[in-house]
Amino acid sequence: MKVFGPYKRKDGRQIVIVVERNGKRRTVSYPKWILELQLGRKLDPNLETVDHIDSDFNNNSISNLRIMPRDQHSADDTRRVKKVKFECAWCGKEFERSPRLIRDKAKKGKAGPFCSRTCAGRYSRQLQLKLIDKMDSQQAIDSEYYKRKYASVMVSSDFFIDFICDIWEE
Repeated sequence: MKVFGPYKRKDGRQIVIVVERNGKRRTVSYPKWILELQLGRKLDPNLETVDHIDSDFNNNSISNLRIMPRDQHSADDTRRVKKVKFECAWCGKEFERSPRLIRDKAKKGKAGPFCSRTCAGRYSRQLQLKLIDKMDSQQAIDSEYYKRKYASVMVSSDFFIDFICDIWEE
């Protein structure tokens, strides 16, 4: 078996080219290759993947790499949108929505935000009957993102800070 590399891709990640004894070639990510050598076996591409613990894909030290189930890794590493709390413009009820939905309606000059289609319909009916004046359009809101991988760390570090502060005050 021959190994060529590591080479850097355009996105900065490293790969190696492995040529098996039978002449078959495969391109493998460098951190995956490191763990395969450490374990003495190939990782199952359908079940296992390599995760950088500190999320720095340039830090390929063995202490920073771990094997994770693919489904858990993608669930933890997916970028998610933080929902924003709003108050319904019609009934005053608090609710959460994705900023994208509000932004789309704001671009169209729609009134609101409304907690449900029922509230939006009631507003529209009152407007059609000319019983109320048209409300101002919604304000566009920028999205904030998080990863589940870091959300659990933030909660535990906040808890740790609160715990230390409580001990310090005693």
